[in-house]
Amino acid sequence: MAFKKGLFKTSVGRKNLMAFTGLFIIFFLIIHLIGNLILVIPDSFFPIEFWNNVANVHDMYNAYSHFLVHFWPVTIVAYILYAAIIIHIIDALLITLQNKKSQGEKYMVTDTSTSSWYSRNMGVLGTVIGIFIVLHMAQFWLQYKVLKIEHDLYHLVLATFKVWWYVLIYEIGIIALGFHLVHGIESAHRSLGVYHKKIMKAIELIALYFSLVMAILFAIIPIILYFK
Repeated sequence: MAFKKGLFKTSVGRKNLMAFTGLFIIFFLIIHLIGNLILVIPDSFFPIEFWNNVANVHDMYNAYSHFLVHFWPVTIVAYILYAAIIIHIIDALLITLQNKKSQGEKYMVTDTSTSSWYSRNMGVLGTVIGIFIVLHMAQFWLQYKVLKIEHDLYHLVLATFKVWWYVLIYEIGIIALGFHLVHGIESAHRSLGVYHKKIMKAIELIALYFSLVMAILFAIIPIILYFK
């Protein structure tokens, strides 16, 4: 009972839960990005004798997607991810409501006088990301994994990113994700008890460069596919 109360009923417990789920989601984003980068690899990188009859990006990406869908440990991790995203969203709402009720302010770690724009607007950024996730999963995850109405995921991805307005939506979602990651990584470490000035300075730099690299790499994929 004490664990449950500390995890869900107290401000510290909720912030810790936010940190753990957020860091787990970041781990997924890294894996997801690595998989997506297959889409922009030149076909010349796939000699048949090395890749076991995989001759091009189309075959490689579909083989990768098939593996994710049919390898049961990945399926378990996927359900943990879905739970982490839902918990992260609900936890963010609870923290925001709690802080508005007690202080009339949005959830933030640093002082408002020195905080950045993105740290003051995590709720807005989170909402944009939430909408983006719903659209993204409806377009790919729902059609390929749940409804099974599209068996060639590479073809589906390529066709989707030939539509300019979907590319625009994707880019907006990635920009919001980049800003969200910068502050999220910083605040997650503070929530988990990292306060040393020098360590936090290093974490802030890591968060900035990591988020920038992630956002750029995610963002260039649909642009390359649009003009492919």
